[in-house]
Amino acid sequence: MRITKVETIRHPAFPRFTWLHMHTADGQVGLGEVGHFSTAAEAIIHDLAPRFLIGEDATRIDHLWTKIHDHLAIFTMGGSEMRALGAIDVALWDLAGKRHGVPIYELLGGASRDTIPVYNTCIGSDPIPDNRRFLEDAGSLATELIDEGFGCMKIWPFDGFASRSHGQLLSNGDLDAGLAPVRAIRDRVGDAIGIAIELHGFWNLPCALRIADALQPYRVQWIEEALSPESLGAQVAFAKACHTPVVSGERLVTRFAFRGLLEAGGATIVNPDLTWTGGLGELKRISTMAEAFRIPVKPHNEGGPVHHVAAMHVASNVPSLYLLEMVRHNTHHLFPQLVDELPPLVR
Repeated sequence: MRITKVETIRHPAFPRFTWLHMHTADGQVGLGEVGHFSTAAEAIIHDLAPRFLIGEDATRIDHLWTKIHDHLAIFTMGGSEMRALGAIDVALWDLAGKRHGVPIYELLGGASRDTIPVYNTCIGSDPIPDNRRFLEDAGSLATELIDEGFGCMKIWPFDGFASRSHGQLLSNGDLDAGLAPVRAIRDRVGDAIGIAIELHGFWNLPCALRIADALQPYRVQWIEEALSPESLGAQVAFAKACHTPVVSGERLVTRFAFRGLLEAGGATIVNPDLTWTGGLGELKRISTMAEAFRIPVKPHNEGGPVHHVAAMHVASNVPSLYLLEMVRHNTHHLFPQLVDELPPLVR
């Protein structure tokens, strides 16, 4: 399966995305995707393709990944470089599945489960404005999500207060206001749905600890990205002091960064992003490594439809899966504009 051409596709109505088509001499086409900062990643794809892909054997996925990774590492890789590599990797795995005539999860080792447990990240605007609703009417949103079959919802009610002090100071009033949506959910539905709190790394260690302490009576399922990943020591201190499971890792790049987080004890659940961290194969490798630490994986999954389905293949396979992220604004509204069919949510 010699690679003969790599092309990228954009659509003016969906400027966030770039799709990659990888062509082989036998007429197969592998599909990849970039979902954030895709203009920069697209340029990098076209820079890498003639040097590392054209004329190469598409079945040598790990070899090609390592060649590109080692080249990028010279220049302090990250961001758009890794998104480009992630899209390339997904396209290579897509070609492998087509070559063998089997779904990718079978190539990874087969299914570990019949269905994939998911939760809803409450992002999105009209016609599914979950972002606004969790701030204004969290109780009714929780009821609706339960009716749709979700067992957990992720919200970020403290983000709006971080910008006032660059995350350095959290007043008692702001802390109480941030707790209001959490209280509303528990008052409305009790423990019928799990609540996850996203902090986006906006806070310093003292503020993050105050938030975690204040959340304890509400039995939240996890706290995510409490601190920016640049300070591993602060992440470890938070994880040791927090009585709630701590999720971290979506902004880390490759298994090499995750090794440090896992060895230091900076997270009790890791959430690598398939595209951001280097692709489908790298998500599988990170998941396997985390399993050796008895740490489950909860893949960050807020990309486009190709990313979504690729993440589902890994989530189907890895024994260490905790939950897979899902954004119903995407699956119910955005993705149907881009693809004909998606795997259904089992109610």
